[in-house]
Amino acid sequence: MITTKLPFLRCWALIFTMLAFCDTSNASEPDSDSMTRRIDSYLEAAMLAHHCVPAPICDDGTFIRRAYLDVTGLPPTGREVLEFMADDRLEKRDLLINRLLRSPGSANHLANTWAQWLLPDELVGARRGGLTEWLRDRFAENLRYDRMVADLLTASGDAETGPTAYFVSLEASPEKIAAKTSRVFLGVQLECAQCHDHPFDRWSQKDFWGFAAYFAQLNRDLVSGGMANAAIRDLEQGEVTLPNTEVVVAPKPLVSSGLSGLQSGTRREQLTLWLTARENPYLARCTVNRVWALLFGRGLVEPIDDMRPANEATHPELLDELAEYFVASGYDLRDLFQTIASTQAYQRAVIHPDGSPPVESYAAMINKPMTALQIAESVNVVARQVVGNPNELQAIASQLGNLRGEASAAQLGIVSALVVLHGNVIDSISRENSSRLLKALEAPFLDQQSRIRWLYLATVNRAPNDQELHACLDSLRLTLDDLSEGEIVAAESQWLSDLLWALVNSTEFALVP
Repeated sequence: MITTKLPFLRCWALIFTMLAFCDTSNASEPDSDSMTRRIDSYLEAAMLAHHCVPAPICDDGTFIRRAYLDVTGLPPTGREVLEFMADDRLEKRDLLINRLLRSPGSANHLANTWAQWLLPDELVGARRGGLTEWLRDRFAENLRYDRMVADLLTASGDAETGPTAYFVSLEASPEKIAAKTSRVFLGVQLECAQCHDHPFDRWSQKDFWGFAAYFAQLNRDLVSGGMANAAIRDLEQGEVTLPNTEVVVAPKPLVSSGLSGLQSGTRREQLTLWLTARENPYLARCTVNRVWALLFGRGLVEPIDDMRPANEATHPELLDELAEYFVASGYDLRDLFQTIASTQAYQRAVIHPDGSPPVESYAAMINKPMTALQIAESVNVVARQVVGNPNELQAIASQLGNLRGEASAAQLGIVSALVVLHGNVIDSISRENSSRLLKALEAPFLDQQSRIRWLYLATVNRAPNDQELHACLDSLRLTLDDLSEGEIVAAESQWLSDLLWALVNSTEFALVP
């Protein structure tokens, strides 16, 4: 007979799942449609109080580009744009979000996003170890988020094939792991209390080192061999002390809850049971705020990793209710994305009839700068290399730099702009002798107007408006005037190459509408 012994953490997870079921068996199931309407009600009430009217709903072309980039990190193809615009079903936007959230592209995008939050910026491509692949598998199966966090924070083994790259990348340093864990999963900038009591928050120096003590018993001899030879395991000893003293600090959760006094299991398991408990509000609030920022370009709390009491949310009641909903849904991250993306607020146009309302009003959608990876993926799609090489994508993203930082604020700079304008990648995909897109447009059944239209659809995911189309045709006509028949083909190819270069380098290409 083969028997399987459940790990300590999974036993406790099963117990608390059963307890939660017993406590809520008479309660109604959380309803996504109702929560979607509640979000809009909160935002519209706040607009009314500030004498602000909402912008109109965006057109279908804008919405499909927005949804694809936000949910999958990829732009739609021209054909997908045309098919979506021709779809006359009333529910087609909800259906699109639903389909995208279940696509491999969504799992890949979320994995890259979380890996970027968890790992140092200098770790790119293959050097990210197995963490990105591990995250991709969890997002693909829609593993409940609290379980995914628990599995990550208690992981052991090889850094190249599992999530322990997180600990290796932080050199198995208790203080570095504590600081990163509190930022990403709690929305707390705890490292400000590392050397002294936090000047702007409630956390003391002992709070920081008490949190770091949960990671003090990781083996620390792994960093000498680098990522390739590293493995993580828990030891039976290891302590942290206050800086410049011999005062040992015992593990201590940041706030008391029903699980604060647990002494069983490894220290990491003890911490994880506290961190993922229903009574602990930090994980749900932090996750909701990060998902909101991914979809709206800014969090309900900004910066998204500084959710201290003094840094109040723009809509505190909405944040609280969304966090409660997320917990009640079973920490269903896919459902959370669907619920927020189905709102009227997410579908609003960028242009507001009254000019520029405050961004925190959500009266209009923020014109969001793409992340470096979104630009790299978009360039890859324009190059018609749909699968692409992940290491090449990471290299492009690294060249571009971080366009959006740990918080969701945009960081577009002149260096990034110059890389896009003059980089070899952009140059190669827009040259007539190397661009796969331009070669595809040489088909004899396409006329000049069709070629221009497909260039717009392939880059900014919309057809040119009448003014743009007429301007392009006039420019092309002037270019070809007085040329011999043998020169026209080469001149037209060069003109289309210039148009492609201009579209890829346009502001519109670099924005999520």
